[in-house]
Amino acid sequence: MHYDLPISQILRHELLECAPQTTVAEAAGRMHQARCGSILVVELGEVRGIWTERDALALNFSDPESIHLPVSRVMSTPVKTVRETDTVADAAIRFKQERLRHLLVVDRDGRRLGIVSQTDIVNHQGVEFYVHMRDVGSVLKSAPLQVPGSMPVAEAVQCLREARSDAAIVEHNGHLGILTGRDVLRLIGQESLNCSAGEVATFPLITVPRSSTLYHTRKIFNDRRIRHLGVMDEHGRITGLLSYADILDSVEQEYVAELRAALQEQSQRLQQSRHALLLASKVAESSQQAIMIVNAERIIQSINPAFSAITGYSAEEAVGHDTRLLKSGLHDADFYRQLYADLAAFGVWSGEIWNRRKNGELYPENLTITSVKGEGGQVINYVCVFTDMTEQKRARDDLKESHQRLEQQSSLTEMILDTLPVMVFVKDEDGRYLVMNEAAAAFVGHDKHEVVGRSDFELYPADVASRLRQDDIKALAAKKVTGREEKHLTPKGERYLLSYKRGVDLGGRRLLIGSSTDISERKQAEQLLAAERQVLELIASDASLQVVLDALCNRVESLISDCFAAVLLLQPDNGHLVLGSAPSLRRTCRDVGQNCPENPAVCACAAAIRTGKQIIAEHIDDSEQWQDCRDFASALGLKTAWSTPIVSPGKEVLGTLSLYFRQGRRPNRFDKDVIEHACRQAAIAIDRNRAMDSLHRLATVDTLTGLNNRSRFLDQGEAEITRARRLGRSVAVLMLDVDHFKRINDTHGHGAGDVALKIVAAIIARELRAIDICGRLGGEEFAVMLPETDGQGAMQAAERLRQAVAQEKVRVAEGVELGITVSIGATILAPQDANIDHLLARADGALYEAKRSGRNLALYAAPGNIPS
Repeated sequence: MHYDLPISQILRHELLECAPQTTVAEAAGRMHQARCGSILVVELGEVRGIWTERDALALNFSDPESIHLPVSRVMSTPVKTVRETDTVADAAIRFKQERLRHLLVVDRDGRRLGIVSQTDIVNHQGVEFYVHMRDVGSVLKSAPLQVPGSMPVAEAVQCLREARSDAAIVEHNGHLGILTGRDVLRLIGQESLNCSAGEVATFPLITVPRSSTLYHTRKIFNDRRIRHLGVMDEHGRITGLLSYADILDSVEQEYVAELRAALQEQSQRLQQSRHALLLASKVAESSQQAIMIVNAERIIQSINPAFSAITGYSAEEAVGHDTRLLKSGLHDADFYRQLYADLAAFGVWSGEIWNRRKNGELYPENLTITSVKGEGGQVINYVCVFTDMTEQKRARDDLKESHQRLEQQSSLTEMILDTLPVMVFVKDEDGRYLVMNEAAAAFVGHDKHEVVGRSDFELYPADVASRLRQDDIKALAAKKVTGREEKHLTPKGERYLLSYKRGVDLGGRRLLIGSSTDISERKQAEQLLAAERQVLELIASDASLQVVLDALCNRVESLISDCFAAVLLLQPDNGHLVLGSAPSLRRTCRDVGQNCPENPAVCACAAAIRTGKQIIAEHIDDSEQWQDCRDFASALGLKTAWSTPIVSPGKEVLGTLSLYFRQGRRPNRFDKDVIEHACRQAAIAIDRNRAMDSLHRLATVDTLTGLNNRSRFLDQGEAEITRARRLGRSVAVLMLDVDHFKRINDTHGHGAGDVALKIVAAIIARELRAIDICGRLGGEEFAVMLPETDGQGAMQAAERLRQAVAQEKVRVAEGVELGITVSIGATILAPQDANIDHLLARADGALYEAKRSGRNLALYAAPGNIPS
């Protein structure tokens, strides 16, 4: 689709112009000769107006002198303009909204460049994709205007004006032709108005079948240089006229749909981008590596906390200063010249470098510099990431010394190993431990001296020991350090180790040296981020609240072992708890919410909501807050429950996240982190769902009465009419109007009027069936659609409503009550009713007949008859 194409690429630069005093006949003759649908009226170089084929139809053809009037008397002014830089989409929308056929194209200084018309929009745009598979019948709007060939042209033009049409079918001597604005323009130019429509019309009328594609019809328009085609049904009868405007409307609807989809996709991408930026910011803040961003002039722009920890410079002391602030003086100018040459050539530099801390201390660092380029290819920033190598160098020296003196200083080595925060061990070729430090021994749950001489098969389950043995064999055979992550099940739960192993030859023996770091917290953080990302992606993709909460519960159950998760939602209107999600409990308990009383003394969930704090029932059997729900817990074998309130950013309690266990358990730090993340995400999902529900209600419900608003009623009514026609069922419509409503407002105030409307709405909702559709159309007017109801049933319902309203009283002040009545018009669906508007119009006629007949009355309007 080329709707983003600028107007300048499709406009016609040939402008047809005339002076204000030019006669209408002369202007029409020039337009006909130039085959142009418009002429600009110009005076002293300024555009005063425009005269078009549509304006020609507005002339008084019964007055022969009208064609000799100056064109300035009948032109359209002011002339609508569009900038050359505006898009085809802008022009298409203006054509539709302002009911135009021509726009003057101007440059930024207001100079006229050319004219663009509806025809140009359709002819020059890539509409094939949208119209190729659509047929002509899908865009026809109404039956065509037809006039006899004997009708005088003046009367035919009058018919065109009244029908707001630019073309009519002419039947003359058994043949069909077409009369258009272009034909009328030719008549005016020839100054021959005293003729009939048959003498002026173009014959024959070119037609296409109703099933033809719009692509085919557009090709006929172009090949024959015409703007109208007759449309035939399967019996050869003319059922419509197709014009360029019809195709343009069709294309515009598709464009609007495409634009809405593009905006939605752009919104989703923007949300994902913001999320990625937030994560990047958090990573930089929590990174143990120093990060420094400088501009092209090597001025420091920003730093992270690790930079300050390593160099001693705070953000206030570093930002805005040259990077020479850190120079140690140990590297000469050639070193830095080569560094920046490598950056220019490869975009990145990495290596060891010595720098100076704020206190003057020199230190080694492992530095990586990456250049950031702008759209023009120029360097705009450098990102510098470095690690203090001081401790690493010291650790390498210590490790080298310990290897050299392993035989002589085993006791010293042992103490060194025991002081390291990492787990260290040495194995022989058979996989038996020779050395293990305190950290490693604590992990396997044995004294380090007890482990010596034992293998992994004596310390771990067989499957774990087998996996470790295979890793050891690979490490012994390798010529370098090997590393991998390992998962272990311990009494404290799942633990993750990052292990490095290396085979060495010492004293004629092949040994395996290994070290492991507990990275469980990092893995848990990654799992939390993954879970959070999954749930946020569901929220961003407009997944239902049920789907989001199910995914959230599943992720919680995967992160906290042996638990059952459930989300209970607090209903804002009545304060009741209802089940939001419990995927693992759904088969055995579908009424979790009903098992939670609203009394905080006997319900842990209610207590969590009331206090805003987590409630832990470590032993359900002994907990007072579970005394009314023990049968529920017993049926599922539950022993422990944690109930945590879900609180919105605005501090509103939205529900609870409840975790159930079949063994006694208290939350550890990771459990608390999981629950905190889950509650925060649940709050986001629930808040968003409430906002969407509120928007839907605002769009469909009348805020005063609670009934359907006009738009919603009409939509549901059209759907019901379609259903009734498909099934061959009857359907009736009632129109109700409150009698003397203006008098109520004027006498007792608008507050009393609002009370009266609410009472009438409540009676309508109370007296009707569940399948009936009711709505407030505006002011004091209501409408009701009664499916599967004939005329007699409609009048029975109308009379029931009328009597019910008449029995009500409106209290307008202390001790002052006012009676109200309604007038009602009723009718039923007839075969000739094209849409709901016809039904409402007929019922409305009966309603106003009831008003004229004295009010407080229900009248029925049968199709084609007067109300009775």
